[in-house]
Amino acid sequence: MSDDPKPPEQSGGGSKQLNVQVDDEIKHGTYANFLVVSHSPHEFTLDFCQVLPGGEPGKPRAEVVSRVKIAPTMVGKVIRALNTNMTTYEDKYGMVKDIG
Repeated sequence: MSDDPKPPEQSGGGSKQLNVQVDDEIKHGTYANFLVVSHSPHEFTLDFCQVLPGGEPGKPRAEVVSRVKIAPTMVGKVIRALNTNMTTYEDKYGMVKDIG
């Protein structure tokens, strides 16, 4: 859950290195500037969107560019990973100002 993944712990107390592979088709990522989070009893859905200019006045349009579904057991880990990375980012580059 981080740019610098730490090995997951095994039940035996040891650790195992996780080798993350990224296919060439997605290695550059997709830009998103808006996130919609919804949930059911069994999963959380994260819709990463691009808010596009234009369209009808007063009715902004957001196009989903990626949808990720995760188990409820992953939500806390995602929040902790984002918090850790945000703290590291702000320590290096300064505080991020919330816009909007």
